[in-house]
Amino acid sequence: MAISIQHGFPEGNLRHLQKRHNMDNLIRTETGKKKILILSAPIGSGHRMAAEAIGEALSRLGNTDVVQGNIFHFFPSILGTIFLRTYEKILKFCPCLYAFTYRWGNQGGTSLGMRSLINTVLLRLGKSYIDGVQPDIVFSTHATSTGIMSLYKEKYDPNLWLGVIVTDFTVHRWLVCKGVDAYFLADGKLFSQIKDKIGNKKPSLYAFGIPVRRDFSEEVDITLLRKKLREEFGWEEDAFVCLLAGGGGGMLPMETILRQMVPSGTESIANLNDSDQLDKKLTTEIKHFRLIAVTGHNEALQRRLRSLETSFFMTREQDNIAGTLNYRRESSLAVLGFTDQMPRLMRGADVVITKAGGVSLAECLACGAHIVLYDPLPGQEQANSIFVQREYGVESAADAGQLADVLRRIAAVPVEERLQLQEDRQKAFGHPDAMDKIVEFTNNLFKLNVEK
Repeated sequence: MAISIQHGFPEGNLRHLQKRHNMDNLIRTETGKKKILILSAPIGSGHRMAAEAIGEALSRLGNTDVVQGNIFHFFPSILGTIFLRTYEKILKFCPCLYAFTYRWGNQGGTSLGMRSLINTVLLRLGKSYIDGVQPDIVFSTHATSTGIMSLYKEKYDPNLWLGVIVTDFTVHRWLVCKGVDAYFLADGKLFSQIKDKIGNKKPSLYAFGIPVRRDFSEEVDITLLRKKLREEFGWEEDAFVCLLAGGGGGMLPMETILRQMVPSGTESIANLNDSDQLDKKLTTEIKHFRLIAVTGHNEALQRRLRSLETSFFMTREQDNIAGTLNYRRESSLAVLGFTDQMPRLMRGADVVITKAGGVSLAECLACGAHIVLYDPLPGQEQANSIFVQREYGVESAADAGQLADVLRRIAAVPVEERLQLQEDRQKAFGHPDAMDKIVEFTNNLFKLNVEK
């Protein structure tokens, strides 16, 4: 069978898949609910958030039972904790080691033998869990869960339907496994990364975009929402709002960025060298410049950043009730921990400085945000950065000087033009309906009924 590259739901293609995956197993078509397993790994928050978004959307289908699975539940929790802490330490203190292992794994060859060994061990640990779920349909959002289910399908259940949701703007070699029936990718330009790595059994490929949470997929009037948000958040209507977002783990080097932005005229901060400083005039020459830093679940980073808030105190004019002029001092920096306001913050901000996690980028694109990438992590984030810069015109800054130049240039664009560009980016590159397309695909393939 030739590779099927799809952006929609061609009837002929769906009929073929239905015959291939349902008609050959009459037991699975008997009355009774279809069991859908969403399987992921908690390595980075993106895989988990995509799994949760898809699980929530699929739960709206009739005749289904949706189960959220986590491969870390296959073994004692202490092992998962040790692995995650080691992973975070490597990213923080020795990113070159992670970059090496990522490149090595992506080359195939001997790394595929290691992949096979890991998947065999994890399948042995997790088989009882999978048998207990008895899934008819599996969606995987991580390379390891994909490998485990591919091996499970080969050994125990050839009629299982396996779909893979790729949560980056690149496809790692370990994601490409035999037995996968369909890949759902961020962009059709990524199809070649699968075609070059697969064997004889060809999966179907769909460019639906990376699924994002429901709050990011709402249709909004950008101009009206901006006005409303600025009233709610207490931002001046003409404020230039810069959002720093580091994902759930707060991995963006926000402390470094903010220490380089301390306004001129404030006391110097310890350990801040002149050679490290971003032009301090930036925060005063841009009218009503505001910084919003979201640290996610990184409480230690949140405490450190809040200690910087007093360094961003600005004197602002304010009319009192009598009509005379007085002054108030407030910080142009606001530090937030984990918040459910990210969709509104992204839509209301003039620019989002972020790392290059796939789901984080998809959320920004769904909001039409003006993205500036800063210091992406090695591996998939650097690959994501290259792709979105080349294909979507996303900007990046390698150091403080470049970041200052980018922010000045964006701030110089009139507000009306910025809003139009935001709307254009959303239409051209955002896929807020990605999870709805996956639900529609699942409904069409398995003849389920969407609940009203």
